[in-house]
Amino acid sequence: MFQPSDAEGMAPAPFTLPTYRQETLRHILLGDYAVLIEAINHMASLGYCDRVAWSDPIPTGRSGEYLSIMTRRRGVTMG
Repeated sequence: MFQPSDAEGMAPAPFTLPTYRQETLRHILLGDYAVLIEAINHMASLGYCDRVAWSDPIPTGRSGEYLSIMTRRRGVTMG
């Protein structure tokens, strides 16, 4: 049969998981379609982001102007 140790009645130390949250940064590009694509490709070539992280260019309604958004998230562990 199991014999209790001298530490009988002592509860184990509580275990708490670290708090996790995300920091968010959004990049918004606004401009001519060709320049917008060039800027996205340039940032991807520098390793800053993946090309597919950007939204498809969306016409703004102004002549020749487009908008594209990229969201970067970074996990931050607290405590």
